[in-house]
Amino acid sequence: MKPFPLPLNERLVVLDIIRGIALLGIFLVNIPAFASPIFIFQLYDIPYEYKGIDAYIDLFLLLFVQGKFFTIFSFLFGLGCGIFLHRAEEKHYFAAALWSRRMASLLLIGLFHLVFFWYGDILHVYAIGGFLMLFFYNRKTKTILLWAIGLLCFFYLLACIQFFTPAHVLQEAQREYKVLHEHALVQYLSTYRQADYLSWMFYRLKVEVVPMLLNLPFSIFPVFSMFLFGLYTAKKGLVHNIEQNRSFVKKIQSITGAAGFTLTMILAILKLEILKYGLYQQAAIHLFTSLSGIFLCFFYLTTLLLFLQFSPYASMLGLFKYSGTMALTTYLSQTLICLGMVRSFGLYGTLTLTESTIICLIIYTLQLFCNKWWLYYFYYGPCEWLWRSFTYRSFPPLRRNRKASA
Repeated sequence: MKPFPLPLNERLVVLDIIRGIALLGIFLVNIPAFASPIFIFQLYDIPYEYKGIDAYIDLFLLLFVQGKFFTIFSFLFGLGCGIFLHRAEEKHYFAAALWSRRMASLLLIGLFHLVFFWYGDILHVYAIGGFLMLFFYNRKTKTILLWAIGLLCFFYLLACIQFFTPAHVLQEAQREYKVLHEHALVQYLSTYRQADYLSWMFYRLKVEVVPMLLNLPFSIFPVFSMFLFGLYTAKKGLVHNIEQNRSFVKKIQSITGAAGFTLTMILAILKLEILKYGLYQQAAIHLFTSLSGIFLCFFYLTTLLLFLQFSPYASMLGLFKYSGTMALTTYLSQTLICLGMVRSFGLYGTLTLTESTIICLIIYTLQLFCNKWWLYYFYYGPCEWLWRSFTYRSFPPLRRNRKASA
């Protein structure tokens, strides 16, 4: 039997809504990187300082957004993998081949996005992790869960190694990084503000793309562990039966909420320098940002699942489903819109965090309504349609026949 895409009426709308909300959280974290040289600061581990109201917005984003919605999106990707493979097997398709083509096309899209537009692309990481998922799909749920926890623990063990670096070695490295950072920042700003596209792209290949690819073996650990948590959830059928699993979901919500907010309080104390670790301050902030992100990810997820299932006000979030359905198009178009706006109007390095946050909210609101309009006339977003066409090696119908419906 020839495989074909899943009809839209079989999609889990709740997951689309949560995916749409996660995209907003990711965009809020990403937009400063589109408009300012944050990458150079991160590359040399130099804190990017904000003042005034920007400092409060930065603190809010750090405590409640950064590392939280990216992990939700990763979890949903793993969950989607489990659902995709299960449905493919039910219909007697060669599930591994379908998924492999899906990941191969995602890898190409991600690498194109990374090389030609933005260093922060996550699609290539998802694609590589997606290939690895094939080795876990037929494992027992307990095995998947143990691997997810084990990989996460291993990642944090690696992250903690820097705390055992001798102070004099770290001090010398930081002094060296500061000098390199000052030189690199001047060239980085000049290239982003004045270079033509080709010069900008070739500069990025060396300065941004190569470091991101070299960091891939380390950065994939938390992403892949969240994939496995999502796969575990799919195989247990927890999302499909929220009513039956409500007590379990509420238990996870309580545990992760308590742990997440405790870690967030520690993070706030570190960020405000109420608690000081000297040379290790930035490393501690990075560690607790990531740790709190994992626990608050599950707290946000369970809270949204319960709210969307049982609250009479859940329909208020319904608009997010359109961006969730068109997640790939929404994500990629954010890069094109932001880079186009910043380069066209000469805004690079001039926007405050407050201004970029407001712009983010305006752009995303417009995307929500544009996506709703698009899906009124079309079955899929343009990028989703191309992705599905490659996966299934056929072109599914794109335009809805509104005249026939009328």
